[in-house]
Amino acid sequence: MKKRKSIFLLFLLSIFLASCGIDDVPFIEPVPQANVTQQMNNRATVRIPTSNTESFSHFVIFYRIYVSNISVASTTRDTYSAINPVLASDYNYIHPYIDSDTLVGDNMDSIFQNRGHRYLGLQDASMDSVLSSSVFGRSLVFDFPSSRSPRMTVDSEVYILMRSNGGGVFNPRPADRLFVNTEELWRSENITSSINADVENLNDIGAGDQRYTYAAMYIMAAGINPGTYSFIYSTPSLIHIFQLPDQW
Repeated sequence: MKKRKSIFLLFLLSIFLASCGIDDVPFIEPVPQANVTQQMNNRATVRIPTSNTESFSHFVIFYRIYVSNISVASTTRDTYSAINPVLASDYNYIHPYIDSDTLVGDNMDSIFQNRGHRYLGLQDASMDSVLSSSVFGRSLVFDFPSSRSPRMTVDSEVYILMRSNGGGVFNPRPADRLFVNTEELWRSENITSSINADVENLNDIGAGDQRYTYAAMYIMAAGINPGTYSFIYSTPSLIHIFQLPDQW
C-alpha cells in the first residue's frame, strides 16, 4: 500500500513540475566553431546558421585587447602564450565552453566580463540591430588590413569596428576607439580601469621593445528568457585573435 502511495505521489509531483514549466528551459543555438574560418592574423569568416530558437534576439561579440612584444604572421593556439600569457590563460578558461552541450547557462556573458572582455561596437550602427535575425544564412567577414580601419562586412555592407567605453564607465584612448595599434592604446599609464579598461598589459616588457597589440573576439547568440525576461546566451565560438594594424 505504501509503495502505491509513493508512486502516486511521484506521479502528482511530475505533473506539478511540468505545469510549472520547470523543465522548460529556453535554449539558444550557438554558432558552431566549425562555421568559423580563420586566416593568418588578420581575417576571419563566420557563417551564421539559417535559423535559431524562438527565444533568439541577436548575436553579441566580446573582445579583449592584449599588448605584446612579438609579431606573429598566423595566430594559432600555439602562439597565444608567446603573444601574452594572459591571452593564453583567458582562452584556456573559455575553451571548454566552446561547442559544449553541458556548460550552458544564462550567465554566459559574466564569464567574459569577469575576465575583462567587453562588448564589441560598430561605428554609426547598432551591433544588436546589425546582428539580428537578418544575418541568418549570411557570412560575417572580419578584416584587419594594414592600411585602413578594421571592419566587419555583411555581404556588401561594411561596418567599422569600435572599442567599448563600458557605457561611459571608462574613456578609451585614442578617443576614436578604433582597433589600431597606437602608443595611446598600449602606453602603460593608460591601461587602467578608467581609461583603456579593455586592454591587458604585458608584464616585464622591455622599455625599448616594440609594442604590438592583439584582439581576441568571440561570438555568442543572445535571447530572452520568457519566464524571467532576462538575457540568456548560447555557448561561444572564437572568431579569431587579430593583430591590430599600426596607424597608417
